Amino acid sequence: MQSFLDALKTAPESSRAKVNIFLTSFNPNARKIGIFLEGRDDPSLIRVNVRKIADETNLPITTTVLGRKKDVIEAWKYLEQRFPCNPRLLFFVDKDHDDLINVSEGHITQNNLFVTKSYSIENYLVSADAIEVILTDIWNIDSSSAIEIARHNFSEFQQSYRSAFLPWMAWMIVARRSGKELRNNNISSSMLKLNNRYEPILNWEPDMSTHLTQKCNIIASPDAVDIASTESELEKLPTKCWLRGKQELWCLLAFINKLEQDIKDDKSVKSVKTRSQINISNAIELLAPRLPCPKDLEGFLRTHLKNL
Repeated sequence: MQSFLDALKTAPESSRAKVNIFLTSFNPNARKIGIFLEGRDDPSLIRVNVRKIADETNLPITTTVLGRKKDVIEAWKYLEQRFPCNPRLLFFVDKDHDDLINVSEGHITQNNLFVTKSYSIENYLVSADAIEVILTDIWNIDSSSAIEIARHNFSEFQQSYRSAFLPWMAWMIVARRSGKELRNNNISSSMLKLNNRYEPILNWEPDMSTHLTQKCNIIASPDAVDIASTESELEKLPTKCWLRGKQELWCLLAFINKLEQDIKDDKSVKSVKTRSQINISNAIELLAPRLPCPKDLEGFLRTHLKNL
């Protein structure tokens, strides 16, 4: 029996090595397709939906996770040059803030490269439909009136978190436009709280600019006038264009956690028993297979796979 652990130990780590391994078995004229993804969560949404559509015509799939957006774009340019417009090769990246900071590549879908219309794949999953999925599939609630109220309340909540996160995202965009490289991974979801009226509160210490300057490890905060100007710019755009997917997922989970706590606190309500505890680590893998394929992704896939 072959060793699973030995195979893991010898798996290639660099993006170029992964692409080279892929090429050893790639037939540019066969029906098998290869998809190239950014990171850990992408297979939960992208691969699941590629699989759904590919299964309609029995198309086999090879998945290569490269790790960074930069790596996916480099692989796209390299393989596009070798196999121009081959529909068997599909590449997927997040838009991020690239369209807002004038990055020339990777902010619009083109050829075999799919770019999310929102900031990232997480934004696709944050909706009233996701609330309904959690209540029905995970909480086992069958009250149509309760579900409809929760959907309505979440839609209202989306407007409040839009306003709450606008200054933060404007700060980030101004910083990135000035060439600063931001480190955001040490900003925890614990800083987001909801009050009894389901209004979001961000706990900045001592204030937003100081907090972000320290956490993002930059020397000086962006200018307040530039931040205000960028807020006005973002106000004209849909929330999902500029709100980072991770932060919007925080909002979804904060809403659900507050809803669950309210149920527990009200002794007259029968306890809700959840089959799975949804959190930041598993939200995408729990929600992605249960929600419809995003329309722009579905259109991209059907266009490229219809003739194979």
